[in-house]
Amino acid sequence: MSESFIHNKQKLKKSSSRRGPQRSPAKLKAIARAARHVLATNGPRLTQVADVARAADVAAGTIYVYVAEKEALIELALLYAARFDLPDAGKPVKFSAARLKKAATRALNERLDWPALKAALHAPPSPDVLSAVLSETYDMLRREHQLIALLDKCSKETAILERLYTKGQRRLFFRDFEACIDRLARSGHVRRDLDIPAASRAALEMLVWMAMRRPGDPDPPRCDEEAARTASIGLAIAGLKN
Repeated sequence: MSESFIHNKQKLKKSSSRRGPQRSPAKLKAIARAARHVLATNGPRLTQVADVARAADVAAGTIYVYVAEKEALIELALLYAARFDLPDAGKPVKFSAARLKKAATRALNERLDWPALKAALHAPPSPDVLSAVLSETYDMLRREHQLIALLDKCSKETAILERLYTKGQRRLFFRDFEACIDRLARSGHVRRDLDIPAASRAALEMLVWMAMRRPGDPDPPRCDEEAARTASIGLAIAGLKN
């Protein structure tokens, strides 16, 4: 065996050692998926790295191959829930408040939007508006249930998400929804004998449970998705319509 061969082999070994452990996009995605589930269940304060590792089916130490600290898991979870591209798996993700704010702002703008509801606040009221708004709301809740569940839980303990979501987009949606129901009531398309804030939230909470919480309930109603959608929207219309 020549000296040059031995030298090159040792050089390659040292180079590989400097590069650190091999990282894979598939494992990063598994960790992001697990982080979304655990954070949406426990919240940031009670989430342990070991819990995320268990949910991702990796060793606890492997998590730190992909993230520099526990806080970075919130960004990964948010990107996964919003169905955005994850960071390059080549180096550990470090927590960045500016990057979390940017990702959250993009997720709120692109994933949580209500064009039919916004249009209803300005267009002439008509009998079809209520059905269109309730259908759009149910579909948004069902489509984005993972993102909304994550934001609901994490915003309680994360100032950036609280400002952008709880005090921002979420509050704006409630305001627009209530304003739409009030506008329809004033035009005679929704019952006037109801307390509008209470009726608006009651109708909305029924849609939230059926669209988001029903699939995870330990004893859910025995119906398919289309039946759940049709029943909840139909009941909300029947309860509100004049």
